[in-house]
Amino acid sequence: MSPAVVLRSKFVTPGSSTFNNYINYMDREDAKQHVKIGSSPDKENGFDVFYNFMDYMDDDEKQGELFTSSKDKLSDKEKEKVKEQFQLAQQNESPMWQDVISFDNEWLAKQGLYNPYTNTVDETKMRSIVSETMHVMLKAEGMQQSAIWTASLHYNTDNIHVHVATVEPYPTRERMKVLDKDSNTWHEEYRAKRKPKTLDKMKSKVANMILERTNERNKIDELLRGTIRYKKENNISLSSFRKTDKLFIEAMNRLPDDRKQWRYGYQSTNEARPYIDEITEIYLEQFHPEEINELKTKLDEEVDVMKEMYGEESEYKKYKETKLDDLKKRMGNTILTEMRAIDKEERTSVFKQKVAMRQLHVLERDNQQTSFQRYNGKGNYNLQVSAIRLKQAMQKTFHDYKRERNIDEFDRLLDGY
Repeated sequence: MSPAVVLRSKFVTPGSSTFNNYINYMDREDAKQHVKIGSSPDKENGFDVFYNFMDYMDDDEKQGELFTSSKDKLSDKEKEKVKEQFQLAQQNESPMWQDVISFDNEWLAKQGLYNPYTNTVDETKMRSIVSETMHVMLKAEGMQQSAIWTASLHYNTDNIHVHVATVEPYPTRERMKVLDKDSNTWHEEYRAKRKPKTLDKMKSKVANMILERTNERNKIDELLRGTIRYKKENNISLSSFRKTDKLFIEAMNRLPDDRKQWRYGYQSTNEARPYIDEITEIYLEQFHPEEINELKTKLDEEVDVMKEMYGEESEYKKYKETKLDDLKKRMGNTILTEMRAIDKEERTSVFKQKVAMRQLHVLERDNQQTSFQRYNGKGNYNLQVSAIRLKQAMQKTFHDYKRERNIDEFDRLLDGY
């Protein structure tokens, strides 16, 4: 199955071998413009790749009309201004990022954006898709304020596609050393490579805007959050729940001494994680069986949609795995929060017991000293000490008697009395 949406991305930097290759691509016979290729873009009549790329995109044969983030259609004067900005960007050694978003025509028709009989596209919708996608890209790369882009919709191939070109007239990205393989020399240029996550976000934005899957994905996220929220709102204690109490203890016994590391993703919790995962499974089966079935059904639906959009070779299956892993992580941290609370309560209780014992010892010592002072030297000192010890022994014997009597009564109850 071929993908319904394809994003192809590259960049061109002045002075690189890629730049010369792209010049050759631009100078094909079927391109609109025919200009002399000079050895340097500074030469008179030289081939200015950034400037002339606008002509390529705006080719009548391709039925393309240039548009930008603020203009759906550019006048000739506006086109010249945009070209000048691209030319300035090239002079200032900015990379030019080129993105081509290509669509399967049948799939586009299925979504109601393409009429195969009239060979027309809902251009208003397509421009909106491109604008939102470019906003996502610029934000992800930190170029919202510095970059400009222009795009054009082309019909001249079997697959309707959009060309987008982006530059920074005044570059803001960091400079890095690059080896020129042809001359085997090093030179500096602005970093042009974009993060893989940025390109993934762009593809997702295109697909989501066409399919309008926002509601479906929001429902998935709500199901994920709802299971955690339910536990908190209903104050469910998994430490005292009959099916998980032993697992809870086993997990706590395997956690590191440093309570700050009691986080699900930390390596120091590896030994405890299997027990935490089992607690999560039991909790979800016990309290959210219907929600989990609904969640898995919706995830399978999204996987099918992504398979159609991105094709068999894509990583469409990872969407479901990622969401279920996210649920496991969220639940794991919620369980660890309960474990921290119990651990704190136990440590506080032991501390209070120690304080109470110290206070009791101090009180007994003070009582003994007071008794000696009341005696005021009258009689035998040793006799007074013996009397106190005898009293303590009698109290201890009485408490032991009461405890043994209670145990006997409990045993008789077990025997049927």
